[in-house]
Amino acid sequence: MKGKKKKKRRQLRKSYIFFLGVLVGLGLFWLPSELDFSPTQFEKNPLPNQSVFEKYLPTTSPYIPHRGYIVSYNGRTRNPHWVYHKLTEEVLAKKTNREDCEFKEDPVLPAHLRASKYDYNGSGFDRGHMCAAADCLTQESVDDSFFMTNVVPQMPSLNRGFWKKLEGHVRALTKQYSVVHVFSGPLYLSSKGRDGKRYVRYQVIGKNEVAVPTHFFLLLFVQLPTNKLLNKAFIVPNKAIDPKTYFRKYSATIEDVERASGVMFQNILE
Repeated sequence: MKGKKKKKRRQLRKSYIFFLGVLVGLGLFWLPSELDFSPTQFEKNPLPNQSVFEKYLPTTSPYIPHRGYIVSYNGRTRNPHWVYHKLTEEVLAKKTNREDCEFKEDPVLPAHLRASKYDYNGSGFDRGHMCAAADCLTQESVDDSFFMTNVVPQMPSLNRGFWKKLEGHVRALTKQYSVVHVFSGPLYLSSKGRDGKRYVRYQVIGKNEVAVPTHFFLLLFVQLPTNKLLNKAFIVPNKAIDPKTYFRKYSATIEDVERASGVMFQNILE
C-alpha cells in the first residue's frame, strides 16, 4: 500500500515538473531570478518582424550641432572626438565679444556623461576651445562656443601661445581662400615606458575624470574656385611650445590624423 502511494507521488511530481516546463517554454510562468530587469522601451513598443536592436542601437558618438560649429562627442573621455567649423571673411568681419560668456555644461547630454567647468578647478589646465570664440559669426554662436563639449584641457602656455598663433594663421587663410573648413580635436598617443614598451597614458581631472589629451590635431580643407579641396594637417603636443616655432615642425598628413584619432576624413575629398 505504501509502495503504491510513493509511486503515485512520483508520477504527480513528474507531471508537475513537465507542466511547469511547458509554462516556462510558453512564457506563461516566470521563474524567480536574482536578476531584476527593468521595463524598457522595447517592451513598451514591440517592433513586429524586427529585432529591437536593429532599431535601438547604442549611441557611441553623438553629433551635437551648435550655432557656429558641430561636435562629435566622446562620452568616455568627456572630450570631443572632433569639432568642425567653417571660416570665411564674413565670419571674421563680425563684431562680437566674449567678456560676459561663461563655460557651461551641455544640456544635450545626460548629466553622467558631461564635463563641468569645475572639473578644471585647481588642475593647472586651461579650458581650451576647439572652435575658438573668435571664429564665431554671431554673439549667439560665441555664447555656444563656451559649452563644455567644445572644451578640452590644454596647457596654459600652449593655449595662450603656439596654439593661439596657429588659430590666427588659420584665420589669415580666409584672405587667400573663400572658405576654410576646420576640424580640430584631442589625441591620446602612446609613449615609450622605462621598460621599452609603449603605453597610452593620460591624466584625468575633476570629479568627472575629464581626460587630458597628450596631443591635438588641426585639419584644414581650403576651397578653391573650382570647388576642389586642398588639405593641411597639424599634430601638436599638449605642452609648452615656443610661439616662435615654425608651424611646419608639427605638419602632418590626413593619414597621420586618421591613424592617431581613429576618425576617417578621406571621404571628404571624394
